[in-house]
Formats: sequence, C-alpha cells, structure tokens
Amino acid sequence: MVSARLGVGTLIGAFALTAWVLTVLNIGLMMGTPSLPIDIATLLIFVSAWTVGMVAMMFPTAMPMLMMLLHVGRTSKPDVKAGGGPNAASAVTFVGTYLGIWVATGAGFFVGAAILFGLLPLSATVFIATPVGIGLALLVVAAYQLSPVKGECLFRCHPTSFLFKYYRGGIKGSVRMGYEYAKYCVGCCWVMMVFLLVSASMGLVWMAGFAAVIFAERTLPLNKWVPRLFGLGFLAAGSVLILT
Repeated sequence: MVSARLGVGTLIGAFALTAWVLTVLNIGLMMGTPSLPIDIATLLIFVSAWTVGMVAMMFPTAMPMLMMLLHVGRTSKPDVKAGGGPNAASAVTFVGTYLGIWVATGAGFFVGAAILFGLLPLSATVFIATPVGIGLALLVVAAYQLSPVKGECLFRCHPTSFLFKYYRGGIKGSVRMGYEYAKYCVGCCWVMMVFLLVSASMGLVWMAGFAAVIFAERTLPLNKWVPRLFGLGFLAAGSVLILT
C-alpha cells in the first residue's frame, strides 16, 4: 500500500509539474475570449488548453485526497470494500473520472461564454478585460466565496468529510467517487474558473493565485472562515481595481 501511495503521488505530481511547465511556456494558456461561431477545431484547441490548466491547478489539490483515499481504504468495512480494496488502478480511475468531469464542464463553460459574448455588444466584451471589469468580476468571486453554497460544497469535497460519506471499493466505486468529488469541486471553484475564462485572464498570476486558494481550502483544517477570509481578500482586490 505504501508503494501504491508513493507511485500514485509521484505520478500525479509529475503530471501537475508538467502542466505548469507547459503553462509557463505558453502552450497551455487560454488566450482571448470565446466567440461564435464555434467549430470542432476551436473547441478541441480550447479543451486541450483547459485540460492542461486543470491538471496544473487541480491535481495538486487532489493529491491529499488520493493519499487519504489509499490510506483510509485499508481499514474500511468488508461490505464497503466488496468491490476490491484501494490500489493504484482505483486511484487512476478516480483521477480520470474527476478530470473528465472538469473537461466536460470546461467545454460547457466555453460554449456558454461564446454564446454570451455573441449576444453582448463589442464594447461590453472589451470592458470585461479592463481593470474595472476585472474588479467587478472579482466582486462576484468574493460574493460566491462568502455564500452558504460555497461553504457547503467545500465541506462536501474536503477529504475527511468526503471519504467518510462516499468511500467505495473497486473500480466502479472509484468512478462514483470521482464523479461525486468532481461535482462538489466544481461547485467550489466554478466561479473562479468562469472568471479566468470570460476575463481572458488565464495567465500565470491568476492561475497560481486561484490554485493556491483551492489547495489551501482542501488541505487546511475544515473551517467556515477559510473560504470567507479568501472571499474578503477577493473583495479587497476587486475594490482596489475598481477605485484605482
């Protein structure tokens, strides 16, 4: 089991590091705002870039979850482990399902943003990328961070509370866990991701900042004030951008 945890942790870490290197080299950056018409090639390019970004941002936050999954699974009740105990294969299945949900979500975000920008006048799309526009978008991020919905989703996807309720053995169980974890993770982070997308700001500063926030929320002891403090930080940053 120790070797499985080490192997999975090393693999996830290598993927995340590679994704950040690609991002730094501008291979994984999402440049520009989505627009109509959308063809298959454009969507595939976006999905590829989005996947790189998600691996860079979300895999480090998933690593503590995976390590705990492989550890806690050893002591689960026999009926829970009926489909097979935790191993490298189930961990990879969990990660694959988790990433697949995020990729599908990103494609939906892209199509939705393209439709939205197609309905807005050009002046509105230009305004979104200005400091004031970004500041207003940060206020939306702050409002969501302070909302009960954010707090509930964070509670559900925190490793300790998630495994207590959703742990299942075997490949089928890993698919279900990956889906459930991704569902609540999207619930926690979707406003940040939409911010990165619609403001055309999928740059290193915002990516790294949001990745640090998400990682802290998953690894710090579960406390309602953690997301709220970050929300207040976004509120302050947005206010500064608007006023200056």
